[in-house]
Amino acid sequence: MMKKGFMNILLALLFIVIGLILVLQNFGVVDNALEFSWMAILSALLVIIGLKLWVDAIIGKGGSWIVGSFLSIFGALVLLGKMDMIAFQLTDILKLWPLLFIYIGLGMFLGKKRKHKVEISYENGEELLEDEKAPESKPHNSKKQAFVVGDQKYNSENWKVEPLDIKNAVGDYHFDFTKAFIPDRDTPITIKGWAGDIKMIMPEYLEFRVEASMMAGEINILDQTAEGINRKLTFETENYAHTSRRLTIKLDVKAGDIRINRV
Repeated sequence: MMKKGFMNILLALLFIVIGLILVLQNFGVVDNALEFSWMAILSALLVIIGLKLWVDAIIGKGGSWIVGSFLSIFGALVLLGKMDMIAFQLTDILKLWPLLFIYIGLGMFLGKKRKHKVEISYENGEELLEDEKAPESKPHNSKKQAFVVGDQKYNSENWKVEPLDIKNAVGDYHFDFTKAFIPDRDTPITIKGWAGDIKMIMPEYLEFRVEASMMAGEINILDQTAEGINRKLTFETENYAHTSRRLTIKLDVKAGDIRINRV
């Protein structure tokens, strides 16, 4: 039902676009010699699909504002080229490479903080946090993010620590585990990025292991440092291997700083 409805919307919007172009033809706004080739139809479909992805990203129903906006812009330029309003055709796609810098800049400027919550239920009159209920029966699937741009902060009160697997383009990360609810299990956290700083604050009681690598920059883990070019540093707390509540962290950044402190 969802796919059928989406296709109906695409077809309806396509007819609207064609109708608008015909009206513009009748008023002489568009060249009367315009032919509705498959390329014009394809470019109109790109615009429609791009707008759909853009809107879905805005309202939080999936989608991608980067892919959506690119398809919309590219399709619109090809369509305008078919109308002889600008000099642009399908093979000119490489001319849009400067959009990469715009996307990176907008992502850094509009980066949003993540919101975390801990669900609470009651059993026999006692408060139980969600992760305290049958932890062995829950799969520990990592939350994956690819090519994230912008700063991320994990420092809200009682935020929930979950497995993370992030591939970041450009941006900084700040983790404050002193404010976090940390489940009684081994929680893996993996961050790979091109450029940015990663800062983590650990409570005294928390055991953890860190494998950090940096192409250019400085790594500082509890006053153990490595700086320069192509540096690696592995650190493990004393009781890491003998406790269940712990963090296993892997950090790989091309350029920037990695700093982990205890308070």
